[in-house]
Amino acid sequence: MMPMEKVEILRACCCVTGAGGTTSEQERAVLEKLAGQIGVGQASLQAMISRGESDPDFFREQFQVLKSDPQQTMKILIQSAMCDGELTSAENTMLVELSGNLGMPQQDFQHLMGNVAPGEPTDGPTII
Repeated sequence: MMPMEKVEILRACCCVTGAGGTTSEQERAVLEKLAGQIGVGQASLQAMISRGESDPDFFREQFQVLKSDPQQTMKILIQSAMCDGELTSAENTMLVELSGNLGMPQQDFQHLMGNVAPGEPTDGPTII
């Protein structure tokens, strides 16, 4: 995965985790882990988180790079959204829209969703 793709996935994760207007502490920890893996600084990460929480159109900008590997992208987004053990309706709505925009078949999306059950906190994803 190219560096720009990794940053775009992090930005999309910020959109999903901030969809309801807040980002939980568990979600912030996952975002910090992802940012550290790809070398994004704290100030840039905080700007992404803030925009994800306050700008409902932020996620629409995330499709220029994410389409290169929709399956991997959606897996990371789902794990990020569910890392705090819950999936809000706003997060779910955004995930459904993102999967559609990425051209992912509904059955593939449902399969990925089924692999990370809500209510089970995760350590979050790894961007390789």
